[in-house]
Amino acid sequence: MSGLCSFLWLCVPVGWGAHVHVRREGAAHCKPLCEPHCPQSSRTGQPCLPVAASWPYKTQRTWSTDLGERIVRSATPSPKVNEDACEGFKLFGDSAWCLAAFAPEGRGLQGLGLSFGIEERDLWSETMSNFFHMPTKLYDCFQDPKKSPPLSMTAPNAAGPCRGKQSHCYETPYQAFRTCLGPDSGVLEGRNYTTLSELLQGQAPLSTHVKMDVEGSEWSVLEALLANAADLAKIRSLDMEVHFGFAAASEAQRRQKNPEEALRREVSIFEKLARSFLAVGSNVETNAEGWDPGASCSMALCDEPLVHTRGGFPVNQFAVSFVNPALLQKAPKLALEVAAHGIEGPM
Repeated sequence: MSGLCSFLWLCVPVGWGAHVHVRREGAAHCKPLCEPHCPQSSRTGQPCLPVAASWPYKTQRTWSTDLGERIVRSATPSPKVNEDACEGFKLFGDSAWCLAAFAPEGRGLQGLGLSFGIEERDLWSETMSNFFHMPTKLYDCFQDPKKSPPLSMTAPNAAGPCRGKQSHCYETPYQAFRTCLGPDSGVLEGRNYTTLSELLQGQAPLSTHVKMDVEGSEWSVLEALLANAADLAKIRSLDMEVHFGFAAASEAQRRQKNPEEALRREVSIFEKLARSFLAVGSNVETNAEGWDPGASCSMALCDEPLVHTRGGFPVNQFAVSFVNPALLQKAPKLALEVAAHGIEGPM
């Protein structure tokens, strides 16, 4: 992806799967002309979002706009999450990491990465292993293990340095489980489920990095997390792909009863999460780059999204990264090198 590299950014051209360490200067302002400044889809700072020239939808619900604006506010990084407080940012794909959440080797904290929702390859857990040098645990009960080397545990495990390798590889030990995350433990439709609280048992404060897709029952998982101060304190960083209004079977009864109230519940949970953690970045701005209502809704007005901004931009699905605010006051300095050919370690 090419783009305008202003004085606010250090842009590093990289290939697919590479990592970018971005240092920003000054306050996190909306970028000029809403141009892309980085080859990664995650962005720090205030997202630049387009406004439709004319209303492109058949309807115009006030509550859809209200909820959409609340979502954007909660996903917008706080001024507290700046370069100095974070000791820099690391952007990789849809994740935006505050480097204060990752202690250098020898500081007495190894950390643990929990990844929920595994595809054929799980780049998030590979990054936790190969770049941040921590063990990981992978959970999924839908993916076919035969198609996923990490889930079948046939990917190289505790293999030592994986620098420059573009195939499945884990430098540190990893474990994989045919289990999904849910509000309750048990078996449902032949699939095993466990709770986040159970998996966090025995973990120390500020010890765990979490990645999850939030679609249906995960909203109840987050609701339970917010009610458990001890578990909240154990999480260093939280990476999520959120889906508002997703028609998951686990939420069907709630949504059929009152779709608006179901959405309000999800937005309320998201807002509480954003108050408990601090947003680092999201891919909301990148999603906006492909939005063209003038073309897609020119022949006939489109159906109104469940949640959108005042300008009409849909915000029902995006990736967002959070950091525990306790880390911004105690962050050790960490210098990281990024190369176009692969992963490099601390300098």
